[in-house]
Amino acid sequence: MPPTKRRSLRARMITLVLLPSTVLLLVWSLFTALLVGDIRALRTETALTREAGTAVSAVIGALQDERLATAASANGAQSSLLALEDSRAATDAAVDELAGVLRGFDADVLPVQALHLQRDLGGLAHHRDIVDALPPYRRELVQTAAAYHDLVEQGLRFWDSRVEHAEPAQIPRLRSLTSLMRARELLARQNTVFTHAVATDTFTPGAHTEFVAAAGAQRHTWDRIGAELAPEDARTYRLLETYDSLRRVRDLQNEVIAAPQHTRPPVNASAWQGAAEASDQRMRSVERGQLRLLADYGDARSADLARTALLTSLPILAVALASAAVAITGAVRMGRRLHRLRTTTLEYARVHLPRLTARLRAGEEVGPEPAPVPRTRGDEITDVADAFDDARRAAVAAAVQEARLRAGVSAMFGTIARRTQSLVHRQLAVLDRLERDETDPDALAALFRVDHFSARLRRNAENLMLLSGGAPTRRPRAPMRLHEVVRAAAGEIEDYTRVQSRGLPPVALRGDTAADTARLLAELLENATAFSPPDTEVEVGAVLGDGCRIEVTDRGLGMGEAALEECNALLADPPRFDVAGLVEDSPLGLFVVATLAARHGLRVELSAAPGGSGVRATVHVPADALVEPGPAPAPPPPAAVTAPPSPEDTAPGGTVSESTVHAPPANGDGPHGGTDADHYMGLPRRRRRAVDPAPGPATTTDDDDRSPERVRSLMSAFQAGTRRARAAGPDGDTEEG
Repeated sequence: MPPTKRRSLRARMITLVLLPSTVLLLVWSLFTALLVGDIRALRTETALTREAGTAVSAVIGALQDERLATAASANGAQSSLLALEDSRAATDAAVDELAGVLRGFDADVLPVQALHLQRDLGGLAHHRDIVDALPPYRRELVQTAAAYHDLVEQGLRFWDSRVEHAEPAQIPRLRSLTSLMRARELLARQNTVFTHAVATDTFTPGAHTEFVAAAGAQRHTWDRIGAELAPEDARTYRLLETYDSLRRVRDLQNEVIAAPQHTRPPVNASAWQGAAEASDQRMRSVERGQLRLLADYGDARSADLARTALLTSLPILAVALASAAVAITGAVRMGRRLHRLRTTTLEYARVHLPRLTARLRAGEEVGPEPAPVPRTRGDEITDVADAFDDARRAAVAAAVQEARLRAGVSAMFGTIARRTQSLVHRQLAVLDRLERDETDPDALAALFRVDHFSARLRRNAENLMLLSGGAPTRRPRAPMRLHEVVRAAAGEIEDYTRVQSRGLPPVALRGDTAADTARLLAELLENATAFSPPDTEVEVGAVLGDGCRIEVTDRGLGMGEAALEECNALLADPPRFDVAGLVEDSPLGLFVVATLAARHGLRVELSAAPGGSGVRATVHVPADALVEPGPAPAPPPPAAVTAPPSPEDTAPGGTVSESTVHAPPANGDGPHGGTDADHYMGLPRRRRRAVDPAPGPATTTDDDDRSPERVRSLMSAFQAGTRRARAAGPDGDTEEG
């Protein structure tokens, strides 16, 4: 989860169980937010209806009174002018009250109609100046009343906007209320027309037309009052229709409508004004009562919503919190059990099972173990624990079977190696007899070659026994000089002619260390010759210091840094040899080298050879593995024929047998830089027995005269040395196992 941060199982479980609770909490939050929003909106609408609506209604009533007073001032009477001033003062007070109420609300909740009304009321003073500039007799109804009509209409639009934002249950009440307000405004317009006619003592056709239009609109609007209300809610409006003054107004309206040709008011002015004023007061009273009912309904509705929110959201919240607590508690408990199961299984898998496997590989007996996972109750976690126990038992059984298989494979390899060694020893014995009896030089050379192959085969068998955990049968008892160890190692490989020793110090190795060091060097020399061009030499040198450092250098392609680090890690800490991990190109030679080095405290390192090409293998021999060399052996007779020795060619006294010769000096002048008169390519040169005892190099050409008797004498010396060397080898030739 890139490396991503891994979430614990407990966190996942808590997340899983919290998801429904979280969803429930989100639903509760959304529901509560909606209820709170509805409550806030309803309270805002109720406040606008109670406070702003009442203030707007007061402004409308004041404008209607000022309009009527303005129309009455056309008679020029002082009392009319004073009444006009009083009405203007009342209008200003209502306007100031409206401004104060609107300031108490946020601008985003105020209807634009209220803001427009407040803006238009600012131009009322200019209209008054225009009216005051006219003499009373020239104050025409159109000029004086039009501005008031527009302002009142803007106030009525505020109530129309309340209908648009009201709840469905409130819409019929608001529509009836706005219809009542418009009916009262239409009656006020009729009264204004009639009052102006009375003040000017004229009733023009235009005034008649305006009066008739207002009366018709009033009757049409009156029919809409209470039409959408329930019978119990419309009772107040039906009672209003039965009011005597309203009936009187209708009768007077009919008389005015029926007299279009009159030039003076067709009805009694006092009768009309009394009926109109009484009707207006009655409608205003009903209007105020309906406003209170709307405000009370809003308060009751908001209280009901608040109670609903508390009664609904609090139980949901309690259930959500309780479910979350139960879920978290259960998840924590289950997480603890799973954590205990995980800890126990990991501890068993990482500690107990490897320890058990190591005991099985060591050959110890392993008895049944108790179940490592504690049982609590019969649920799925217990089933998982049972499954783990089954897997544990299967793993133990597999480990036991694997240990038995490994032991069987190792025993099989050891048996094969021992039998191969026995066969090789018997083969070498047969070769000895054949070589003693053979007189043909070519056949004898072929027998020598087969003898060399047999020696290599014996080394491979010893390596197989070593890797399978056994011990080699060749155990030299006497110390060996370093150059003898190097010569014995060179004799164990195919391209021994390419091995050149350079500057080997006069030091000897203990007998138990010398044989394994020779086998170790043989593996390194074989790798060096195998991975370098056939026309190059492999140099072997040594330096004394804190012990002895033997260096084997080839001139091959070399190894990369990663490969060198991997090989050095294997050589420094040899792992247990595992047959199951072998592949086609497994470095068995390095396993042998690492095993032999670990057995005797040697340290082997690989590095790049000087010059950038090839590999240098350095073997660090500790000081306690070195001993003082004994007296040098006597040189072999000139007639001796030698071959590359092996570790068992060392005589019990610590000297090389007759079939071995010391390595050539490092500054030889032969073809490969390491030859002299008695050696060729790092190995002893075969020489014919000479009658002349004077030492010196013997020339061998293709036309030499070599009789069978002379060849037989040459071979007899070699055979004698071979027999003496092998006498120090295995105890018998019989097969083992």
